[in-house]
Amino acid sequence: MSDMNETKSILKVLDYTKANKQWFDSRELPAGYHSVELNGQHFRGQRDPASRLKKLSLDFAGKTVLDLGCSNGGVLHNLAPEVAFGVGVDYNAKCINAANVLKAAADYRNVNFYVFDLDREDITLLPSFMLGREIDICLFLNLSLWIKSWKAVFQFCAERCGVMVFEAHGSEEQQQEQLAFVESIYVSVVLASDESDDDPTYAKRRMYLCEHLRSDQETQHSNQETKKKAPTLFQSHSEDAVTAAYEAAFPGETAESVQFQPNTHESIVAEVNGCHIVKFPRPSRGLDGIAAEKAATDLVRDQVGLAIPEILIKQEPVALARYPKIPGAMFNRKRYAELDHAKREALAEQLAQFLMSLHAVPLESLPDGLRLAPSWSISVENIEAFLGNDNDHVIRSLLPEIVRNQRALNVPETNQVFGHFDLHGSNVLVDDDYRTITGVIDFGNCKIGDVHQDLSVMNLSSPDLANRIISLYERCSGRSINRLLVEHYTTIFYLNLLAGLRRRQDIKQFDYWLGQLHKWYDHLLARKVKNRLESRQPLSRMHLKWREWLASQVISGVDQGMIKGVLRQQGYSDLDIAAELIAAQDHPFIKAGKKSQHLLEKRNWLLQTADALGRLDPHYAEEIEVREAPDFQTFLKEYYSRMRPVVLKGGVDHWPALGRWTPEYLRKKVGHAEVEIQYGRDGDPDYERNARQHKKRILMRDFVDMVVGGGETNDYYMTAGNTRKSLEGIESLFQEVGDFHKGYRTPETFHRQNLLWFGPKGTFTPLHHDLTNNMLVQLYGRKKVTVYPPFQIPYLYNDKGVFSEIDVRDPKHERHPLFKNAKGMEVILEPGDAIFLPIACWHVVESLDISISITFTDFGCNNGLHRSFPR
Repeated sequence: MSDMNETKSILKVLDYTKANKQWFDSRELPAGYHSVELNGQHFRGQRDPASRLKKLSLDFAGKTVLDLGCSNGGVLHNLAPEVAFGVGVDYNAKCINAANVLKAAADYRNVNFYVFDLDREDITLLPSFMLGREIDICLFLNLSLWIKSWKAVFQFCAERCGVMVFEAHGSEEQQQEQLAFVESIYVSVVLASDESDDDPTYAKRRMYLCEHLRSDQETQHSNQETKKKAPTLFQSHSEDAVTAAYEAAFPGETAESVQFQPNTHESIVAEVNGCHIVKFPRPSRGLDGIAAEKAATDLVRDQVGLAIPEILIKQEPVALARYPKIPGAMFNRKRYAELDHAKREALAEQLAQFLMSLHAVPLESLPDGLRLAPSWSISVENIEAFLGNDNDHVIRSLLPEIVRNQRALNVPETNQVFGHFDLHGSNVLVDDDYRTITGVIDFGNCKIGDVHQDLSVMNLSSPDLANRIISLYERCSGRSINRLLVEHYTTIFYLNLLAGLRRRQDIKQFDYWLGQLHKWYDHLLARKVKNRLESRQPLSRMHLKWREWLASQVISGVDQGMIKGVLRQQGYSDLDIAAELIAAQDHPFIKAGKKSQHLLEKRNWLLQTADALGRLDPHYAEEIEVREAPDFQTFLKEYYSRMRPVVLKGGVDHWPALGRWTPEYLRKKVGHAEVEIQYGRDGDPDYERNARQHKKRILMRDFVDMVVGGGETNDYYMTAGNTRKSLEGIESLFQEVGDFHKGYRTPETFHRQNLLWFGPKGTFTPLHHDLTNNMLVQLYGRKKVTVYPPFQIPYLYNDKGVFSEIDVRDPKHERHPLFKNAKGMEVILEPGDAIFLPIACWHVVESLDISISITFTDFGCNNGLHRSFPR
């Protein structure tokens, strides 16, 4: 492979590692996270490993190095020429692929890279990746906000390496907290760099050299072989393994049935024998987490009025916790939405009382076993990095204000409470008829934090229930609650979660939670609209035209997402749109319109049914029949009465106009006459609807010159509507036409009921239908006619009069999805051909040459049905 081809291949692999490609590309960072050297060329990434390493007064020569969170391996690739052995691990398989591609290209044999999730996998495996070698230097760079269990990972590695390089991350407060923890582990913690100038995006990260474990840690390390063996953490997710572990922990009991609980992150959770819940803590949590949960439940069980699990912990042969299953089913938001007001209030009162009981626990009485920290940490930096350039309109609308408010947030001491900070629907158990809460489970995140945070999480399951809880909480506790702050905590929870999912590239979960954020955003808008209505402010600044359009879409049952998208394109705010939509839902005029719409839909159903049955006839929507003109009675029976289009030949062979009428003949015959035409059509997309605005008087000879010399155009055309205004000058032409075949027309009107169409190649009559039965006769040039059966009107978006809003040349299916059901039939008319276009039969006409045609409507039978057409 040539150097150029190799470089292109590597850059392509690096490009696919970009979690937020738009963010990297907008900053012209072709290498992704780490800058790289390829075949003598430097390709910039977000961070420059070489620059970072220069700040360390470390001798890496001949050393073994473990790089945690190595990304695409840039640091180890820089160190490979001097280290004896290096291992990099990262949860991101794409980054590890790139690291191995770079390794292969450089032919390094002393560095290796592995996919490993520090939060979810057994960290005791880390030394095994070193293949039995001692770890001289461990790199712990920029991980403290990415890894949930970073302290456990840090301490584990600190006990097994000589030197730790630690890089703090986050706000000043977060970095100080991280440093305090590091200093509790190491005697010597020396600042190596006070800023990350290789990455100006987050320039305030500080890097430290950490050496010499504190004495109690040294004692623990030196005696680790003799001390009591730590509890074994369960790893399997199989029924057989759970059965074996359970029966070993509880001799004399048999695990006859095992059913795993889905979507559990901190523990493997299973229901055993339908009567016990068993939790096996994951390595990222360890036994400390389940011990803290037991301490929380023991503390509050006698102080709250709801059933709380009584947890039993076992450490042998594996660490597990068990508690009797509390009867009841998990809260279901759809089921809740069906409840009446009284039942909703009853549930809210029970939960409000439960939360007040928790919040009444004195903070000074909390046992040491509880980790006194929020249940989830917010990383504004992560939110900005992974969502800052997102194209989703809801994220774009929320993120700037939410991030700004979070940075300015200062929780007063009086707002700090002990609470169940992940209380949402999955924690709440209810009886079958939703009258009573039978219990609350999962106290793993029961900690200290802002009371508003504690009241925010129920919004994830039901904003209505959360609002009721807050109202009852305020009334019973006497505490004033800032509802805007509650909403803030809910919103930033969503953004923080989405940033984490984007970082992990979990597309399925990201899409699900993005949908939940959209629902929450709609709730926020609805609340603001309610406030606006109550304050009697103007509902919105929306123009009357667009309010009418919105009403028509609501009446028609159009998806609100489409309505919102169109109105956003017109520059209206989400709040204005929500205000009009909410007002429209309950407006009596809209309700009346929906009733009329229902009747219309029933008629559409009938038409669609007729269309579906009609398609059983292969001639119905596949092709227009072409035949010699039959006698009039046959035509009446087979086509006119059945509204079937047909192309007829031989009907005008006896007309002098056929073969005589040409542009030159029109100049010679009636060139002196002043006629009316349509002019300036190209500048108006609605030229057919606005035909009156395009009238122009011109001599026929001058118009002939325009048609002959102007080339292909749709800018000017003499149509049926113009003919009526021009009859006085061109009436002599119609002496050269007559009956169609034999007996089709009324003799008295042969020369008076004709409409002339004359124009250049390229004239186009858009999709429409006529209000009479028409015969279109082609006399000069060719025309293409596309016909849609009249029963297909439900698919054709008839928006005004006889016109469709669809341009069949560019139907924009995303706005007109039903048009895909329509079936058009094309036919090309040659001179002498005629096409019967039944009343209400939709059609499009295009001139393929300079064209002269006439239409007539004076059939020898009823053709006056247009009089009852609803104008």
